[in-house]
Amino acid sequence: GLDPELLLAFEHCHSLAQGNAPANQAALSTLGLHILALLERAAKARDKVQREMDNVIGRAHLMITERYHQSLKMEDLAHELNVGYSHFRQVFKKRTGMTLKQYHLQVRLQKAQNLLANTSKTVKEVADLLGFDSPYHLSKQFKTRTGFAPKHWRNSLKRPKNAGASKRGT
Repeated sequence: GLDPELLLAFEHCHSLAQGNAPANQAALSTLGLHILALLERAAKARDKVQREMDNVIGRAHLMITERYHQSLKMEDLAHELNVGYSHFRQVFKKRTGMTLKQYHLQVRLQKAQNLLANTSKTVKEVADLLGFDSPYHLSKQFKTRTGFAPKHWRNSLKRPKNAGASKRGT
């Protein structure tokens, strides 16, 4: 909403300008400076709110990353961050381009890729570690994101051996 003090200053300025403007020039100048000061104050307050929300979003990123293996209720996360859920989810999506749930899933799938690439854990073990309901759920989400089933994705990382390479003689 608009600041009532700012609206009142604009109305007063408008009424003075509609009257005898040359006679009210000093008052109009003073009101103009007052309006500028009110606008500056409002901008600083808005910037402070935006910085605070950026801080909240940063903390949310950290919390989701730390709790990737848990089933998270985003309403509880908002409560922990001391913000209203509706506003929080709207601002999060606006600033990050994804919903809280999408971000949580992205973090989990990145962890799945890391585990599949760097360990010999089965898809079931990875699904259990990451808190997916089942290996099927992980596979479905993984394939939607990468275009490959987890096993095929893992296999695609393995470099083909040079089986047909010939030996050079001297």
